[in-house]
Amino acid sequence: MRIRGLFVGLTLASMVFSQSSPFNGRPLLVPDSAGSYRLLIGGHFHGASTNASGYPAATLLANLAAFNATKANALLSTGDLFLNPDRDSARYAGSFFDVLDLPLFNAPGNHDLEGRAYNQAARMPQILHMGKDRILLLDTERDDSRIEGDQLDALRMLADSMPRAGRSRLFIVSHRPVWSEEDARFGPLFAGNTRSLTGSNFKADVLPLLERIAKHAEVFWISGSMAGRAPASIFFQPVGQNITYMQCAIRDELRDAVMIADVSETGLTWSAMSLTGQVMEPVAAYNADWWDARRTLEPAFNWRLLPYLIRKNIGYPSFWYGAAAASVLLIVVGLLLRRRAQH
Repeated sequence: MRIRGLFVGLTLASMVFSQSSPFNGRPLLVPDSAGSYRLLIGGHFHGASTNASGYPAATLLANLAAFNATKANALLSTGDLFLNPDRDSARYAGSFFDVLDLPLFNAPGNHDLEGRAYNQAARMPQILHMGKDRILLLDTERDDSRIEGDQLDALRMLADSMPRAGRSRLFIVSHRPVWSEEDARFGPLFAGNTRSLTGSNFKADVLPLLERIAKHAEVFWISGSMAGRAPASIFFQPVGQNITYMQCAIRDELRDAVMIADVSETGLTWSAMSLTGQVMEPVAAYNADWWDARRTLEPAFNWRLLPYLIRKNIGYPSFWYGAAAASVLLIVVGLLLRRRAQH
């Protein structure tokens, strides 16, 4: 146990020094002498799931100058940065990464893990230091929504090491809102999201650690898997003492917006930036009640999308793995039945 603890400690310590963006190489900007800093937060930057251009969302590209003007210390992406990393990497570099003055960090979504172009950039967990505050980026695709292994170790380490003197904050960034999967209140709001097939360990293993941290620090869990018919790009719901569940993602729609977290000596202030010039409500207004009042029924299936959906799914390696496994199973069952019939 001591050897494993030492190994985990060294591994997690190495995360602390990964303070430069793997996408544009820009270093994380530390807080100023007064401890003030700004974070820009959004996700699903490839836009619509039907975007075949190889470029990020138009609403994102149209606002890069505005992003740079925020002078944020970092841009945090809540996943699905790419639609197809191998195909789109060169176009992203020229149109997005090279133009962005802010260091970009991404908690990988299901699309980001396809191919080989950015596999190293998708390695999680990653811990960023912002003075006495911490940012933890997680991969919720890796264990099908379960936070296990070194990712759970990272959370345990933060539960033990977060500063206890004064006010501090932990920002957790993930693609899947794993906090919603076992929750009767939040689950229906994100029914169209990527989610676990076998169940999450959020309530059993993760929430107790968050509650420990929340005794002496504010915890914000920010995710980015939001179905296309979501009524807003932002979700903000405090739960219990010092814990807030959040979502932020764009879809190349009029509702597209990102969040800004301003930290200063007086505390943390949240604000929203529309990417299409829409009037935004205060971030705290986009809570579960707001979402629940604006939920829409699922539309009837659009048969015109069937060719697209077929092409999309047969392009995934997982489809062919499943097809191969099913073929082997059918062959085995066929052989057993034939053998039984012969007897």
